[in-house]
Amino acid sequence: MTTTPGTTAVEDRFYEGRWAASDPTRGSLRNWLVKKERFFLRWLRGRSGRLLDLGCGGGWAWLASGRVAVGVDVSWTSLRAAARLYRGAVQARWDALPFRDGSFDTVFSSDVLGHVPLDEKDAVWAELRRILRPGGLTLHYVEADSADPLMRLAKRSPDLYARHVVAPEGHIGMETPAATLARFRRCGFEPVDEQAVYRLLMYLPRATLLFDNEYRQRSQALDLLARIAGLLQRTRLTTLAGNVALSALMEVADRVLPASWANGVLVAYRKPSATSATAPSHPVE
Repeated sequence: MTTTPGTTAVEDRFYEGRWAASDPTRGSLRNWLVKKERFFLRWLRGRSGRLLDLGCGGGWAWLASGRVAVGVDVSWTSLRAAARLYRGAVQARWDALPFRDGSFDTVFSSDVLGHVPLDEKDAVWAELRRILRPGGLTLHYVEADSADPLMRLAKRSPDLYARHVVAPEGHIGMETPAATLARFRRCGFEPVDEQAVYRLLMYLPRATLLFDNEYRQRSQALDLLARIAGLLQRTRLTTLAGNVALSALMEVADRVLPASWANGVLVAYRKPSATSATAPSHPVE
């Protein structure tokens, strides 16, 4: 585990000790049921070489399967856990990564880029492109600023939205799904797969996290949602059944509801090589 010059500037009390547990799964049933994990498994299957896990937390065993994985995070607790899975674990700023140009065949992140402040995003995207080899693949789940009815309702109380939607997970840099995709393209990445996901629907624990609080006194609809989520999570069996049912409903919702209702985007982009043609695009509808 290593550090880089200026590390003390990136030590952040908010992140220290959060998301520090390692994920030991390597293509489990749960990985295939969770939409974003299924996306990553599909794109990483059979892919070797060097991979950077940006904002790695405690690391994911699957990422180290058949490839050389390196993790970057700001939390020492997370990096100690990730170091047990990955070839390297580095504390560094995301806008000043301590790697040579073209160091990685794959760059990966999940639930990370929505934490980057808006005025720092272009610098971070530039670093992602710099460290990726020509022709390399970058894969991300990026949290999005959704316009779905639940979020529009939540935003009617700006104080609660800041306290219970943005603050608990540090989502200080969320953009609309369309703006996120446009940023990748503007920063020089070729689209391979772009999906606006989690349109309106969310898993049970997330509904509880966001709305089982003061929102219940402000909105009857959010109170009802929190009550239902709580009832379904009374046992492990009902929690599992509820989340499996939601996974199936998400597949339908992500096909028929507006892309602006997405709470995140799943993306695969390629760094152009000098001789590459434009990669095939799968635009969000």
